[in-house]
Amino acid sequence: MAKVTIQALDNAPYVVKGETELLDGQGNVIKTEKELHLCRCGLTKNAPDCDGSHQGKYQNEVRAK
Repeated sequence: MAKVTIQALDNAPYVVKGETELLDGQGNVIKTEKELHLCRCGLTKNAPDCDGSHQGKYQNEVRAK
């Protein structure tokens, strides 16, 4: 099985790297990509993809505990 990583960028989207399929709520494939940038602020107009709408409006930093 191929390795997939998910990184929560500071004040930005989740970056998913590796062979992945993104599914909708009914299990249908939306896209298959090697790298996805998924919105986590809810401001994008291109869900689930980040479109940069968060710039200057979203503050969230994730750190390991």
